Amino acid sequence: MKRITNVDNLFFLVSGENPTLPFSEIKSILNAEGFRFQVLEGSTQLLRCRADLRCVQAIKRRSAMVRVCGVELYNCKADSDIILNYAKQVDPAPFIDKGASFVVRIKRVKGSSRQINRPYLESKIGEFILEKMPEARVDLKAPQKIFFGVLTDDRFIFGLKLAEIKPKSFIDRGPPKKAFSHATMMPAKLARCLVNLAQPKIGDLLLDPFCGTGSFLVEAGLIGCRIIGFDVKRSMVKGSLKNLNLYSVSFEGLFVSDARFVPLSDTSVDCIVTDPPYGTAATTLGLGTRDILEHFFSSARKILKKCGRICLAAPKTLNVKEIAEKLGFKHVESHFIYVHRRLTREIAVFQKDEKESSSRHE
Repeated sequence: MKRITNVDNLFFLVSGENPTLPFSEIKSILNAEGFRFQVLEGSTQLLRCRADLRCVQAIKRRSAMVRVCGVELYNCKADSDIILNYAKQVDPAPFIDKGASFVVRIKRVKGSSRQINRPYLESKIGEFILEKMPEARVDLKAPQKIFFGVLTDDRFIFGLKLAEIKPKSFIDRGPPKKAFSHATMMPAKLARCLVNLAQPKIGDLLLDPFCGTGSFLVEAGLIGCRIIGFDVKRSMVKGSLKNLNLYSVSFEGLFVSDARFVPLSDTSVDCIVTDPPYGTAATTLGLGTRDILEHFFSSARKILKKCGRICLAAPKTLNVKEIAEKLGFKHVESHFIYVHRRLTREIAVFQKDEKESSSRHE
């Protein structure tokens, strides 16, 4: 009989706009929050992990790209007969209090297993639950418990929904809801994801040296980071201040400053999340983007703490990995987002290479 324990098999249904970012966001949050975990399987829009159930609350509080968190009861081939045979063996008693209401919901990912009739499966699995728990009742509108299945890549994963994360809050933090906006503004959902990839803990100091409209600062502040921002344009700093005030986010400081010469003491920053200027709408002070990034990484190497992370966005054509590695950073991962014909954005994560940093001072 399957029972929920402190450590269990969990599944995370994620948004589908990028194939790799959501999975890295989950793993980054678990690392940042100090949860040990084992990745069991990744499939289209679904990640299975073995982890402490308490991590679900951390994912719910921080994640931008997770939609549903659940504890797994079984997984099998996406075949109706096999699915129902497994469903008959599930004892619902550990998951539903006597007299409680429930519903069964099944999500089909990107047209997976079209031969399977979702409403039929939902109905039959619900019948099996009622047979074993006749005092329970089905409530289609406001159930106390939701049994949730996912059809993806010819597999079926079924379990109890523990949390649902709705994207509305991120939409509400985009134009025209922002107090100040700009053509180069990073969408709130993507900004939150990049903050998570840098793996800050609550109370860590996060820096954005090209803060622009303050998107990264807002998202970092909302999850409990201390934040500090710089921008070379006074109008941008004033705009960041408006957005931070709009969402009641406190900050350590906002300054007009050139990111090539950040006025912070050595090893004072836990992580950096930023979107350096590039493209026709950005201000570069007449410098090339490559020159700006070279100066930025050189400055960042000094102010970052040991093993501190940088997460940034840059044009794929720039080869930011080469720039960073030459200046003492270890490349951790990259993800790519197609924007338009002339721009594919690379989301890159780097870690301060302590060996390289030490050798430079010898």
